[in-house]
This record gives sequence, structure tokens and C-alpha cells, in this order.
Amino acid sequence: MSKRPARPRHDSRFVLHQRQPRADKLDARQRDICRIDEAYREALRARVSNANRFSAFLESVPQYIDPDRPCPRCGGCRRRTRDRSCYKCHLARNGDNFERIKAGLATIKQRSLDSHLDLLARQKAAREGEYVDKEFGVIKIRRWPTGRLEVWYPTGEHESDLNRRSGQEVWNAMERYADLQTALIWAGWY
Repeated sequence: MSKRPARPRHDSRFVLHQRQPRADKLDARQRDICRIDEAYREALRARVSNANRFSAFLESVPQYIDPDRPCPRCGGCRRRTRDRSCYKCHLARNGDNFERIKAGLATIKQRSLDSHLDLLARQKAAREGEYVDKEFGVIKIRRWPTGRLEVWYPTGEHESDLNRRSGQEVWNAMERYADLQTALIWAGWY
């Protein structure tokens, strides 16, 4: 239960700024408006629950200390001013890229443009219903363009996505049905 009274989502006083005073993500544009409009600064101050965060925001400091709410993951009290996330966890998540940026190198990409476009094309093909059906003895298998494998066993059991099973469960199924191993070799899994 919130202790603060409910405020309207849209305040007509700030229409000319084209930015409402919201505290979920604080940015440089809001800081600039706070410096020129005292009413906007007070409205935003009322929505930011932590005084340390708001003063750090006005001073353009990227972090603040919040001893009342330690991080549940690492126990740290340093928070990012922008979005209240844990500063230590944020650095740990993106540490490699920060080091590369400091050194003047390009950041590490998860996937290239060609890889991303290929993934989009395969997802589109799957949405349009393209797949390959094949039977291996008593096992029927369906391979989708995204790599998902559907398996129908002779007992009538249906597995909609074999990847959701643990490696041990897949291994046990291969021991039960020798044809599953042949199907997985065909699919490039084994």
C-alpha cells in the first residue's frame, strides 16, 4: 500500500516542455528543464522518493547511496541515479564493454547484422508455418526454421519443444527409443 497520495499522470502545467515530471527514468532533458523551471523541479522532487537520488540527479552525479534499500542480489547500497538499479550489478553485467569503451575499442556485439537478419527470416518462416517433417522408425520429428524440434513418440506422447528438456531427459529418451538418436543426428543436435 503506497503512503503517498495518487498524482495525475498528466499535468497540464508542463505541456510546453513536452515532458511530464516522471521519476521512473531521470534523464538530461529533465535536468535541463529543472534548471529553468522551478515548478517542474518541485513536481519532479515530489515524485522522486529518495532525496539522495534527487540531489545526485540535479548535480549530474551518476550514482547515489541508498542505505535503506540494499540490493537483493549483491547487498550493495550504491544505486544508479538514472533508474535506481544497483550500480555494482550494472557494472558487473556490462564490465567487458566498459573496459573496451575506455580503451577506445568497439563494444562486443551479441550478433552481427547478417546473423540478426537471418534470425528474423527464420522467425518469419516459422510464423508462416514452414517446417520439415521426417520419420525415423517409430519416431516422428518436426524441425522448425528456428531450430525447435517437435517429437511424437510411439506411445502417443508429444514433445512440443525438445530443447525444454534437460540433457539427462533427452539422453534417457534416446536410450528408450534408438530411433531418436538418428533423428537428433539428422537435426544436427548430436
